[in-house]
Amino acid sequence: MDVFGLGVFICLNLPMPVNEELDCRSHDIFSGNQEWATSVGRIWHIHHYTMAGSTNDICRALPAWNAVRADAQSRGRGRFGRAFISNPGGLWLSASLPALGASSLWTGFSLRVGASLLRYARTLGLPDARLRWPNDLLCADRKLAGLLIEQPATGIIVVGIGLNITNQPWLESQDLLASTTSLAAQMTSPPSVDEVMRGILEELTQGHQQMIDGGIAAAIDELNESWTEFRPVELTLSDGRTVYGSFIGLDPSGHLRIEDESGREVVIEHHFVQRLRELPK
Repeated sequence: MDVFGLGVFICLNLPMPVNEELDCRSHDIFSGNQEWATSVGRIWHIHHYTMAGSTNDICRALPAWNAVRADAQSRGRGRFGRAFISNPGGLWLSASLPALGASSLWTGFSLRVGASLLRYARTLGLPDARLRWPNDLLCADRKLAGLLIEQPATGIIVVGIGLNITNQPWLESQDLLASTTSLAAQMTSPPSVDEVMRGILEELTQGHQQMIDGGIAAAIDELNESWTEFRPVELTLSDGRTVYGSFIGLDPSGHLRIEDESGREVVIEHHFVQRLRELPK
């Protein structure tokens, strides 16, 4: 499935094996279950773990409208298998959503998720929150959260979200000191992990319905409105080329619009982009 540049989690650990092949995942520590209803009455079944290898790996075995939250992950992963520090104090959440019908109906769902996550961040009073294509939520130039989406089975999409709240990932890796932030660093009184989880599940539920009703058009409009400041970028393409210019938004199909040094607009199809790196202004 084409998810606009977002990668997938690799199956590693599962706490209560569904079959014998999953016994290697039995080191996760299960804490308990709960149910929570959104404002429109959608019931989410939430599975809480004190420790998980990867919440996506657990969630991918669950039906739609189930979510997995962990206090910490031992093997959190980002795009291209990059390690994602997931220490206590952050939200490490995966949610299983129905994706019925042809897979083409869900092309670009990651944009809808990104727009919904950005919308939630702004409800917290973070005016400088922005989405860096394709999957990073930033406050100014520091990363606050990341997304990773996969389709493990027909009819299901798993959305993985990692968001820093009171945790300090830069204590684990000094390289993150200048590039990462948290809600506690941005707010006087950050919400609890439970409050953030409920807010994000609310937004995911609404975004999912918006995708059913009108596809990705509304998400593209929302994101383009948020990208008010054009930023110089370096694009690494799948054919080995490197493209430089200013990222100025997305076209109606979700492809990247780049303004080159001459001021000419170039459209680059999203599936050719392996990496977007923002450059100093």
